[in-house]
Amino acid sequence: MIETVQFETSTFKSGSYKFEAGTMNVAQAVGLGAAADYLKKLGMDNVHKHEQSLTSKALFGLLEVPGITVLGPKDMKDRGGVVSFVVDQVHPHDVSQYLDSKGIAIRAGHHCAWPLHRLLGAQASSRASFYLYNTRLEVDYFLEAVAEIRQYFKVA
Repeated sequence: MIETVQFETSTFKSGSYKFEAGTMNVAQAVGLGAAADYLKKLGMDNVHKHEQSLTSKALFGLLEVPGITVLGPKDMKDRGGVVSFVVDQVHPHDVSQYLDSKGIAIRAGHHCAWPLHRLLGAQASSRASFYLYNTRLEVDYFLEAVAEIRQYFKVA
């Protein structure tokens, strides 16, 4: 925090006061309120059901693709809107780049869970997430693209 400002120089408050915030994040607070109102209007039960439907479709679809290992539960018990997976003989960054070329955004890497990857014997993983803004058709497209990866990289 500034104590004084002049054309030639400025001085700052001392001690912990120099770390006080300036202008509050007003726009972000208003946006958060609007998002909460929107979700409340939709109904969180409806949002949850939609997310679970998409995740279930993706999970069970991935389990059917040869050369894919799903990390985590193989059912919907204790599972949110995320599915982590490994494509045999293809690095997750290559998986991510291939899917990106198809217009599909996923995450690839350790996901702040490197010890878990070591425990599971995975170098890293690919992670797809599903939510309110996704459709069943997009999950179908995702599954089709994932099924092509091993062939594309000539490891199938």
